[in-house]
Amino acid sequence: MPSSNSPAAVEPSRPRHRAAHADRQPHHLDDTEHGIPAPVLASGAPPRKAILVPVITSLLVGAAFIAVFLAAFHAPTSHGLPLGVAASDSAAARVELEINDLDRQAMTFHRYPTAAAARTAIRHDEVPAALVTDARQHLKLLVAGAQGPSATGSVQAALTAALGHPIPVADVVPLAPEDSRGLSIFYSCFGVVLAGYLFAVSSYQIAPRMALTARMASMAAFSAASGVTVAAIACLGLDAIPAPFATTAAVTALLAFALAASAGLIMRACGPAGVPLASIALLILGNASSGGILPPQYLPTWLAPLAYAMPPGIAVRALRGASYFHEAHLTAGLTLLVCWTAACLTAQYALDRAARHRAKPKATTPAPTWATT
Repeated sequence: MPSSNSPAAVEPSRPRHRAAHADRQPHHLDDTEHGIPAPVLASGAPPRKAILVPVITSLLVGAAFIAVFLAAFHAPTSHGLPLGVAASDSAAARVELEINDLDRQAMTFHRYPTAAAARTAIRHDEVPAALVTDARQHLKLLVAGAQGPSATGSVQAALTAALGHPIPVADVVPLAPEDSRGLSIFYSCFGVVLAGYLFAVSSYQIAPRMALTARMASMAAFSAASGVTVAAIACLGLDAIPAPFATTAAVTALLAFALAASAGLIMRACGPAGVPLASIALLILGNASSGGILPPQYLPTWLAPLAYAMPPGIAVRALRGASYFHEAHLTAGLTLLVCWTAACLTAQYALDRAARHRAKPKATTPAPTWATT
């Protein structure tokens, strides 16, 4: 019987000793977090990548945010802002000429036969303001305060500079009393966009291979809850959005669904790089071009078209129309959000189907057996 100090007794314990010693070796993630499971440690990125990738990604997203928002709002000027004119031909021609002398690209003019027709156009969001004459043939500016003080103030300033003197102003579509700056719709939609992005990120991190049907059910539950929550806070709690509760809930729910589907598609197509790309496309470009801060006519020419194509701008315009302008743009907005969501889900389905087709094992000829030989 070998003794406990014999080589035969010591040798079997060496593998266990090496394994225990290896477990005690320091890992690049183990110096601050104790008790991390071995699979998590094994999948951790090497130190260089763990340091550089977050720095580069954060700088990229931050630089994009600063560049887009500063380019859009550091010195906004109008480009083709529609202005209604209901005045005599001589007075209208004089005003148009003087405005064009200051900036030929600033405004486009829409003639109306009477002041009542111009007022109706403002109330249906055809023009944000109109220059009309009163009973004494004095000029007067009608504005839609629901467009926001920045837009109406710039129109008033442009006319004062062109005419050389201020003119009386009448607000025919005022903002809700609880929304004095006209930003409630923008902030509500911004919150939904942020929530939709975070939902997509967490969903793909927790279950990257979830079936599309289950993912759609999760999106539907999130969207319905988002719509009810936003409507409860903005309509019932604060009276900040004067649109009906059901309308606000429907628009914001469809916005949440469209954002979740869009972010999910970007992450499905681009992998880990989809997280910063989705934030740039949806959080930065989408919110900057939404028209919630300034109308699209004040955005740079490269950014303004996104206001009519991306979900945030579509939802802002639909909610503003439902709140102040006799439901202008509401039907078109709901339709566009549904189409946007359906397109993103269809693209995700196509990607999943292509991936399953590539992963399907190819049929092979069975090897000959002794019986067939």
